[in-house]
Parts: sequence; C-alpha cells; structure tokens
Amino acid sequence: MSTLEQVPESSFLFFTGNGSDKVYQAHLRQRDAGWVVDYGNGPRGGSLRTGTKTAVPVDYAVAKKAYDKLVKEKTRDGYTTDQSGTLYTSSELAGRKSGELPQLPTAVTDDQAELLFSDTRWGLQQKADGENRILIVEGTKVRGTNRRGLFVDIPQHWTIPNAGGRTVIAGEHVGDRFMAFDLLELRGQDYRGRPFLSRFHDLEQIASSVLWMEVLELSIATEDKRRRAAEILASNGEGFVFKRLDAHFEAGRSEHSLKFKFTETATCLVLRQNAQRSVAVGLRDDDGTVIDMGNVTIPPNEALPAVGSLVEVRYLYRYSDGKFEQPVFKMARPDMTEDAAVLAQVTRIKVRGTDPVEAEIDQDEELRERPRG
Repeated sequence: MSTLEQVPESSFLFFTGNGSDKVYQAHLRQRDAGWVVDYGNGPRGGSLRTGTKTAVPVDYAVAKKAYDKLVKEKTRDGYTTDQSGTLYTSSELAGRKSGELPQLPTAVTDDQAELLFSDTRWGLQQKADGENRILIVEGTKVRGTNRRGLFVDIPQHWTIPNAGGRTVIAGEHVGDRFMAFDLLELRGQDYRGRPFLSRFHDLEQIASSVLWMEVLELSIATEDKRRRAAEILASNGEGFVFKRLDAHFEAGRSEHSLKFKFTETATCLVLRQNAQRSVAVGLRDDDGTVIDMGNVTIPPNEALPAVGSLVEVRYLYRYSDGKFEQPVFKMARPDMTEDAAVLAQVTRIKVRGTDPVEAEIDQDEELRERPRG
C-alpha cells in the first residue's frame, strides 16, 4: 500500500434508544513511526472514557485492520455513523505522570458549614459534578490531568492561543466544558503561593476570552453565599466548596478548601456482576475485610463495570448493619485506586426501624469537633 493511501480516519458512532443516548469514537492515527487505534465512549454530552486498542504503534495495515474491525463491531451492535460530536485528543500521554496534583477539599458538617457562611474569610463556589482536571497550557498545546496526576485525553477543541509561557489551571471537566476554579501558574509565573482571591481574579481575566471555559462563581458576603447555596440546591447541584480567601494553594487534602454535599457519595469496589444490569459493590473496613454494600443498577447508556473496578455511588444513607439505602450509580472511577474504597467514607448511618432523619449518625468526630480558623 502506498504512503498516500495511509491516511488518518475517525468514526463517530451514536446509539439512541431503550433509554440510552451514548457515543463511541474510533480514531486511526499516526504516531511516531507507526499507527495506533484510539477510542472514546460514554453518554452523549458527557466526559468520554478513552483508551487505545494498540499498546504501541504498529504497521498501518495492522492498525487499519483493527480500526475497521472496531467500527464494524460497534455498527453491528446498533450504532450508526454520525459526523457530529466532540473529538478527543490523542492518548499518547495517557497514564503518564504530569507532576501536577489537585487540591482536594475536606468534608464539613451542617454545623461547620453554618459558621462558614458567616465568616467573610471564606468564599463559596459550586462543587461541579464532573471529573477533576488540571489543564497545563504550554505554547498552543493544552494537556489535561486527572486527580491522580496522570495525563488524560481532553476534548480536542480545548485550544488556547499561544499563552506566552506555561499556564496551569485547576477545575472540573463537565461534558465538553471546563469549569475552572483556581489558577496555579500564569505565563511561567508560579501563583501557588499567592492568596486564593488574587489567583481567582487573574483566572477570571484569562478565562473571559476562552469559549469552552467557565469560571465557577465566587460568593463572599454572607447573604451572597446563602443565596448561591440555595440556587445550587434548587438546581439539583451536588453541593458547594468553601475556599479560604487568603490561603495559598496546596496539593492533596486541604484544610483551606472545605466541601459540603447535599447528597452522599462513596467510591466503591465492584464485587460481582448481576443479572438485569446491576453490580454488587463493597467497601473495606479498618481490618481490610470487604463489606458488601448492596446492588447498584447500571444505566443502559453506561458500560457494565468489570469486577475489581471502581465506581462512584450516590446514596441516601447506610443501614447500621451494612447496606446502602437507595444507591444510584454515578460514574466509573478509573482515576481512583482501590485504597479509596474504604468504609470510613460513609458517615451517614441509619439504625433500622427508626426515623431516617433523627437516626443519622455522623461518625466522623474529628470533622465535627475540629475548629476552623
């Protein structure tokens, strides 16, 4: 086959029906001295889970055969070809360490949140219900990382004109948009040691001209914080985050970033696949024993999670003898490791046979009693 015939190809495959609305993308691309077959799949309008069918670059003929087979299989499954959709970047760096780690908020109770509403040293931002991302902009190249600091694919239309130096922005990947909330570097200057409020103002300036980026609103006055929290609740938002306005940025779990969620979630281990598109999930207790937390139905537009994988589960509370009440599948968590699937995450517990409100027990005494300065 001649060199002229060795051209990149992309297929955008959609399936709608039976309650599903999902997309599958296949890409035949040149890399180094060979060719690769990359893919992305997930709900339409949501963040795509990406990967590759070729661990290393291969000859064009081998890659083309794998690409054609993949497209044929998906078409046979009921997908149809459609040239719309969000193209994701190549996965050449996927899984490699970026050197950037996010700031992770610490959970607070109702009583602690009430105090923070009145404390003007703290601002409030919505907790975007997406996937943690840090964007690294170098020249005209934009790369994304997950909460583990590993490079991941991002929508290809996330481009920025030459920034004139390395810029690093923290936020959430929601659908095909980036919800920014912090600025770590700007044109080669390290902003991590500056107060959050100063970083935020500069973030607003640089994001104002980027169509795919939205800066999460920051409320500071008590009445504004209460108003914004009520708006987030009314719109079925996940919750909000209090940010210490004079604090510097610190990677890892932070005392300067405090989250309050309207609903509870837990990262769980998939124990087994059941009939009727459900999986059993579990958590490890302090002794390392896996506790079965019950079954979770997987929506038809989501792939059935494999045994041993991690998923995020939303729930009302946990019964004191072990099971989740009203568990709902939220998303797969390939960005988490198994040590996150621990029982200590669960702090809302109901004793069977009692009123669900009066019986909620906050087991996290450290969070309840820890002073906030």
